[in-house]
Amino acid sequence: MLKRHINNPYKLNWKLYCLICVGSVAAMIAAVIHNTITGSTVSDIIKNLALGVVASTFVALLIEIGNVRERNEKANSVYDAVYSNLQYQIMCYIQTWSCLCCIAYKNNDYSIEKHTWTEWYETTKREFAECDNNRQTELMSFFSRQLRERIDGIEKAIAQIDNQQYILKINEVYDESLRFILEDYRFEFDAARLTLEGRLDSDSFWQSFDAINKDLVNYIGNWIDIKYYNYCKFRPCSFYEDLAEVKRAIKCSTSAEV
Repeated sequence: MLKRHINNPYKLNWKLYCLICVGSVAAMIAAVIHNTITGSTVSDIIKNLALGVVASTFVALLIEIGNVRERNEKANSVYDAVYSNLQYQIMCYIQTWSCLCCIAYKNNDYSIEKHTWTEWYETTKREFAECDNNRQTELMSFFSRQLRERIDGIEKAIAQIDNQQYILKINEVYDESLRFILEDYRFEFDAARLTLEGRLDSDSFWQSFDAINKDLVNYIGNWIDIKYYNYCKFRPCSFYEDLAEVKRAIKCSTSAEV
């Protein structure tokens, strides 16, 4: 089952309801015992009051359970609406390496192979090293255009989340640890954009993306919603094609938390 970093933020105060019920039941039992011994009318009144409190508490509990469920459904929907675009854009970025590999190196039929995104990156890098200088120059231009488009999408998604902080706060789905995770993504893709904007030779290009993608593995692993991205094996440009593989990756990412 796919998880959220923030899920069901509203919690029922079970402790309070339990204390009320336990206190009322204890009062009712004491009143019954006292009434049996003394036949006091006061004991009957206390017993009936305690019974009424227990019944009222049960009704209030049922109402509160419904309210908490409704508020959590709304909060979860807000969380998904705010963060889903960034999750999608990150998926597009990691998928891009498989697309680059398949399109750039037609000497091998990579369209039928399945790898994790880091394996696609390493394959793209290895094949690049085997190309001549002219071909490498063409590929650098092609890679830069494709990657810049993906990075632009991620930066826009992060900016969109920044503009929705108030909505997150009023729905109790704002979280400091998640804010730090977003800052990690912001920093890493800023570095990627600067790399693509600079006039780097191919060695510098790959050194930069080696460091960026190494960090991204950790940052993806820190965000529970997309942790499975690191484990999923997919064909070029077909991340969600095999749902059984996606489920396996989710299971692997969940097991890695233990």
